[in-house]
Amino acid sequence: MKMGIKFKLISFTASLLLIVISFLSFFVLSGIKGYQDKETQTILFKQKDMFEEYFSERMSLNKSANYSSSLARGSIFNKTWLRTIPANIYNTKGELLSGFKTDAKLNENDEKKIMIGYANKNKVSFREIKDVIYFYSPIKYNGNTVAILELEYSIKENNLFYNNIKKLFYGIGFLALILGIVVESFYFSRLTRDIYEMKNLVEGIPRGEFSKVHKINRNDELGELNNGLIFMSNTIEQNIKDLKVERDSLSRAVDKLRKMDKQQKEFIGNVTHEFKTPITSIKAYADVIGMYNDDVKLIEEGTLSISKDCERLSSMVDNVLNLSALEKYDFEIEKSEVNLRRLLNETCKSMMAKIKKNSLILKCNAEDIDANLDEESLKHVFINLIDNAIKYNKLKGSINIECYKNDKGRIIISVADTGIGMREEVLTKIFEPFYRADKHRSRETGGAGLGLALVKKLVEKQGGTISVNSKLNEGTTFYVEFSP
Repeated sequence: MKMGIKFKLISFTASLLLIVISFLSFFVLSGIKGYQDKETQTILFKQKDMFEEYFSERMSLNKSANYSSSLARGSIFNKTWLRTIPANIYNTKGELLSGFKTDAKLNENDEKKIMIGYANKNKVSFREIKDVIYFYSPIKYNGNTVAILELEYSIKENNLFYNNIKKLFYGIGFLALILGIVVESFYFSRLTRDIYEMKNLVEGIPRGEFSKVHKINRNDELGELNNGLIFMSNTIEQNIKDLKVERDSLSRAVDKLRKMDKQQKEFIGNVTHEFKTPITSIKAYADVIGMYNDDVKLIEEGTLSISKDCERLSSMVDNVLNLSALEKYDFEIEKSEVNLRRLLNETCKSMMAKIKKNSLILKCNAEDIDANLDEESLKHVFINLIDNAIKYNKLKGSINIECYKNDKGRIIISVADTGIGMREEVLTKIFEPFYRADKHRSRETGGAGLGLALVKKLVEKQGGTISVNSKLNEGTTFYVEFSP
């Protein structure tokens, strides 16, 4: 679905505003959270220092007392300034010596033993569980760890404050986003209105509505664009008037070309008729000679000579027709839906007499493919390629024709023979007009070097390509390729 420029502008600005609000909320909330964590750590470490200082003073006054038994009496928690945070005192083996709790539900830390182990290694560890931070730290006296302190500090109020601040930021951010979208919608309304108006003016130009193109009162780039649109509209209107005049002149020129084309076709028809007439006469004369068998040698020589002349004259007719076809205009290609299997089978059937005459084997394997091509031009291509495969084949050789679609969906027609083949250096020249790879063989077969040039032109006119692969004395394969 196409999105309008107004929607894009509003979406972009809203996205930008959302990003700014999100980043601002993230950094502020992160700062608050960081401050709370730092404050909590300060309180915990201060409480830990108070315990450690009290223990040191107590041991200094009562040096003979056993430290563990002294702590076990629990008198330490009689000090109110040590009862601000629930705490437990453990010996280095993890055995509880004394403790103070304000809530019996506290101490849900299932990793207590692990964290006491860290404390025995002179490490301080924290763990937060359900709004309570469990703090474990070694208590030292004269540089040695003599006990483990466990503090259970409630951060419920901190979390409540943080969550309230977060909700406040989300609420204010949402209101700011809505307000921003409303403000930018009003701001972009006039801008997009003028853009849509110019868009409508541009859409009217192809319909010839030049008079509707008017000036928009703006002093920015859109105003300059509007001035350019007016100039373009006036220029197009004038060019259309000029083109109408040129169209009339061109129409007269096309009519003249059609007459010339008609004359050209009539000329070709007359030339063809003039060539065909002596051919018919010569062939008829050859048949008459067959009735006189007095001089066998003369009759054989005459028959052979007349037959060669007939082939040569027939080739001349084909060359003239091919030369005419090479000069055709591109617009004479008339494409239609063509079934390639049917066309190939019909072409092979028409060439079967010549194939049998030369003792050749023809195989045609064509898929059932429909393509939008010019049938007459395509038929001429097939006839020419098959005819070349006949002329330049070996005795009792074969011709293999295939038609299929490759992996890319393109249509491939290949015509392969087992004939004399061609040298690699001539493969790039065989599509040039009047070029003959084997001049002696071409003279014998009546070739003039126009067939493949015509084939290449007819294939390319229909958007196709033709290529060849050949090895001397092994055969030749032509590949014709079309888009589906």
